Amino acid sequence: PRFPSPLLPPPLPSPPVETRARARTANCEEKGASAMSAMQVEKEGKPDGKLKEDLSRQEGAYGSKMIGKLKKMKCAVFGLRGAGIEVAKNLMLAGPHTVMVHDDEKVTIADCGTNFYVSPEDVKESKTRAKACEAALSEINPNTYFRIHSGDITAECVEEFDVVVFADQVTPLAKLYEINEYCRGKGKDFIYVTIHGMLLSIFSDFGPKHEIFDTNGEAERSVVIDKVEIVPEPYTNVGEFLKLCGGKGDEEVKKLSYKDKKLTAIEVLTAKMGITMDEKRQKSITVTEILELAGSNAKTCKEKKCGKITVVGQRHLLHSGDHVKFEEIEMSKKASEGKSKVFKIGETVSDINSTCEIKTHRTNSSVFYIGDISGLGEYKGGGIGTQVKMPVYKSYKSMRETFSAPQMEPAFADMSHFGDGPKAHIAWAAVQTFFQENKRLPGHCDKKDAETCVEIAKKFGWADALGGVDESFVTKVAMFAGTETNAFAALAGGIVAQEAMKQTGKYSPMDQWMHFHALQLLDEEKAGKPKGDRYDHYRCMFGDTFVKAARKAKFFLVGCGALGCEFLKNIAMTGLGCSEEGEVHITDDDVIELSNLSRQFLFRRRHVGKLKSESASGSAMEMNPDLKKGLKLHTSRVEPKTESEFSDRFWGGLDFVVNALDNLKARNYVDTKCAIFQKPLFESGTLGTQANQTVHIPHKTPSYQEGSPPGEGQGIAMCTMTHFPYEPLHCIEWSRVMFGQLFEDGPSAYEDLRKSGAEKYLEKTGRNKSEEHGILKKTLKWIKIASDPTLTQCVKLAMEYFIHFFRDDVKDLIHAFPEDARNVDSKTKEDKGPFWHGRRRFPRAHECDTKNPDHMEFIYRTSCIFADVFGLTKKESYPDKVKVTEIAAGLPIPKWEPKKDLDVQVDENAQAEKKAISTEEYDEIQSMRAEIKAIDVSKMVPIFPADFEKDDDTNHHVDWITSSTNLRAWTRKLKQSTRQHCRMIAGRIIAAIATATAAITGLVFLEVYKLLMKTDDINEYRWSTINLATNVFAIELPPDPAYKRTRTEKSTVEEDDEIKKVETKITCIPEKFTSYDFVEFKTDGNVLLPALVEAFEKQQGVKLTLLAEKGNNKGKAIYQTINEGVWQMQKKMAERMVKIMRNPMQKQEAQARLDSANAFLEQAKKQKEAKFLDAYVEAYGPFTDPKRNFVVLEAKVEPADRELDGNERIEIPAIKCYFN
Repeated sequence: PRFPSPLLPPPLPSPPVETRARARTANCEEKGASAMSAMQVEKEGKPDGKLKEDLSRQEGAYGSKMIGKLKKMKCAVFGLRGAGIEVAKNLMLAGPHTVMVHDDEKVTIADCGTNFYVSPEDVKESKTRAKACEAALSEINPNTYFRIHSGDITAECVEEFDVVVFADQVTPLAKLYEINEYCRGKGKDFIYVTIHGMLLSIFSDFGPKHEIFDTNGEAERSVVIDKVEIVPEPYTNVGEFLKLCGGKGDEEVKKLSYKDKKLTAIEVLTAKMGITMDEKRQKSITVTEILELAGSNAKTCKEKKCGKITVVGQRHLLHSGDHVKFEEIEMSKKASEGKSKVFKIGETVSDINSTCEIKTHRTNSSVFYIGDISGLGEYKGGGIGTQVKMPVYKSYKSMRETFSAPQMEPAFADMSHFGDGPKAHIAWAAVQTFFQENKRLPGHCDKKDAETCVEIAKKFGWADALGGVDESFVTKVAMFAGTETNAFAALAGGIVAQEAMKQTGKYSPMDQWMHFHALQLLDEEKAGKPKGDRYDHYRCMFGDTFVKAARKAKFFLVGCGALGCEFLKNIAMTGLGCSEEGEVHITDDDVIELSNLSRQFLFRRRHVGKLKSESASGSAMEMNPDLKKGLKLHTSRVEPKTESEFSDRFWGGLDFVVNALDNLKARNYVDTKCAIFQKPLFESGTLGTQANQTVHIPHKTPSYQEGSPPGEGQGIAMCTMTHFPYEPLHCIEWSRVMFGQLFEDGPSAYEDLRKSGAEKYLEKTGRNKSEEHGILKKTLKWIKIASDPTLTQCVKLAMEYFIHFFRDDVKDLIHAFPEDARNVDSKTKEDKGPFWHGRRRFPRAHECDTKNPDHMEFIYRTSCIFADVFGLTKKESYPDKVKVTEIAAGLPIPKWEPKKDLDVQVDENAQAEKKAISTEEYDEIQSMRAEIKAIDVSKMVPIFPADFEKDDDTNHHVDWITSSTNLRAWTRKLKQSTRQHCRMIAGRIIAAIATATAAITGLVFLEVYKLLMKTDDINEYRWSTINLATNVFAIELPPDPAYKRTRTEKSTVEEDDEIKKVETKITCIPEKFTSYDFVEFKTDGNVLLPALVEAFEKQQGVKLTLLAEKGNNKGKAIYQTINEGVWQMQKKMAERMVKIMRNPMQKQEAQARLDSANAFLEQAKKQKEAKFLDAYVEAYGPFTDPKRNFVVLEAKVEPADRELDGNERIEIPAIKCYFN
């Protein structure tokens, strides 16, 4: 077989009765079907018979609770055409307990264009789809029980399953109704999906009562309490105010219009409070302001009290109805004893350190309300709050009920087809009814069948309630009802598989129908007839011209990870570049890891350790052997260093580029190349259940780098991480930084010296004056440490760092800020209250105790990593913990002495000031430099700096992070963190799942189809953002290009300790240019720079002041205007200062100014004599691409006839400078 069958498992212990169904080898009726267990015998097998797996990326999205439920979930998938095989594949990747599939239809040659696990051989052998896919599906996940079912579909077939998915076009409505009703009665979830041409329809029914423990999957938010007050309960709305304060009755209030309610409220307010409002104020005042005024006045407020909570920071990001668990809040009266409970809004809170429902403030995002706390006295201090997600229960209707009265998913928004859901539902219903009556789908482009469908739709008595029948819409759906595309199948498979996993109670099920279409791509006149090959679906929809264009396409797929695997599958199914004339360039320099297997479906266990691009292409060629004709395999990273491989000629020969990258730097590089060579770029990305895709067409959309700006930064303030952590996250991030300082930075500095030699090393360190002292000190420390590479030295270092981090640093902080310290303004000396308040948590220190297992855990892990650094583990294994404990117990523990020069930054927003080097520091630097110069580096023993690796469970790295995190958390009375959580955060593991990846690549390929159709109208393309957790689908038109226009920019500058506003006029030449526009300039590579500058100025009519490589961040220029007279004067002054200065530091500063003046004068001289290409190569290095005949430059220019004002600037496009 094309896909090797997994080995049968060894005999297993008898499973519990309720789980024995997973081991059955017959179909639901115990006859007629074969099955394959997905268990394999491998060396890494676990005691329970299952194989080792790494679900860290998946757990990052789902969490351990959902993973646990997922492992027990059993799914049945009926139908294995395009959508069905995608659903089954994604479920197998997710790893539920059991997946059963059914499809007794024979494989057709057209199936090979959407089902990636069938082949022409299966057609010849008359296999059913289920049998043809059996081996490949079962191999995806050896820890999921898999089998196929054949025969009739009955209620008994789905009895053991938690989720039932129908994913075909040929199940009659009566059968769907029957199974759906059975599932509702048995507490099972039912999902239906079908594709009719370019119409995707999905229905979801989670029964009469479905529990959701987490509606959106977002992390629980935490807040730090700043203030707790007892205030009158706020008014909910103006109607409540009129009834309680204005004496109005319910019926009287209901009769009032919004405007009348507002005017009446103003009358009540002015009468009760004794204030007056003129006509202008009465018009401008808002209802929110009215209610705020009413709630703040004793005469108009409610009598009932509530708790007003103010948090530290500008916003809490919570919503009304959320629940918050409070801890550590001190009130003047003791809470009443009793069992903790959840307090709703309006209830009397007997213990504030409980879970409370909240109501947000109307305007103040740092305030929310809870129930009545008036019995608890005054607020004394402290307090943190953590969001608690409470169970939500929802009910859903059956397919029969919603057939004529569909509930459309409200979060689905296709802005280009807004409101098309009802008409799409009518079209779907007409086609399904046609099938019910005729036992077949409407014929391809059969006008008679299409007319019949229209007549069926017109007979629907409920159609008018949905807006009536759109005859052209129904006709187009009917004429292409039997076709499907891989793009829609991938989209459907991602959505539906994720929907199935919502059975676990995490995320919100769809409510309840979703119809998505791209019927605008279908044209009866262009539609072709089948030719009996794998591309018939595409030919029948888009025509033979499309198929030929697709197969001749020349493109570049950058990356073969999760996105790349899905793209390669889509490429194989569509036949993209799959001919002698086509070119499918793919590259990825990464190797496959165990964690990839849960979402990168082209890889199996046999591929672990191999290159992704090689393994992925091999799997894709099995799906479509035609891919071999156009495949151009690369294994290099796309970057400036590889431009000999990915040359100008390479980029120029492409039709388009598809990015499947996971880092911004590489994406920006590819985007730059696409802009230079005017190539369309298809971009996409995922984060957990969220994903987005964008298409970038030269001159018609923004480039990728000009897209939407990133979200607001949420970095941790340095003073928070260093001294005042208030969340476990801060402790994890601190530990990751400390890991670098202990095991990476110092050893790396030592090795740099050993390999470079003293002279080169000191030259490098001398370039960074502000950090030179610290680097030299660290290097000398490690020279001393490395002279004694023994286990005792490792343990000694571990003890020193334990005492330093968890005892001395904490006691130094307490010494500087005792528990009763006050927060005093440094300028006004105003007392602002207790220092230890809000986010600042008063710490407690550890006293090193080798009998304390938590202390020894840190010391042991630290010793092991130091043993790696010293190379001790290259000769023998890691040290025994008992031995480390014995050594540690024998080491003396020094007494703590207060630090004299402790400098604690307490302001989160303060910028670290650059301090001038003191005379003492300068002397120390000179002394250390002399000491290093005297070292014989040939006698330095090599050591091995650590490189943090999150995926190696044997290297102690994650264990060290976990131990360090929890020891630090204890000092601030914070919650302990699990090893997995520490691994996720410290390892920067990005939550990733197969479903979102599959769905977004389907949307990307929909845009690729449009390009292949030579669609010129940019309004036909789409950008999409989706969230499968909350069913958000935002599909919209691409924005306009990012035009550069003449404008005035406003900014602020600090001058003489004052903030001043500055306006800068920017003139663009030409007006409205984009990143795809270039100034083209031709020259000779050997032309002298002055001649080149003169020629450019003459051509453009401007004065050139600076010329540099586009996007270069090295601070180097090929040419810049230099005023030699000014620099000659600077040189003379500096020479004089060097001679007369006696202070070493001042002498050094004068020498630096002299060096700078000489450098500018030397550059001015060289510019007059330098040839253009020689100057370019000297500044930026030789060309990686030896055949390059142009460079891209950026220039600063001024008007030719005048000088620019100080607040004036001219912008021109980048320069594409051709040379011979």
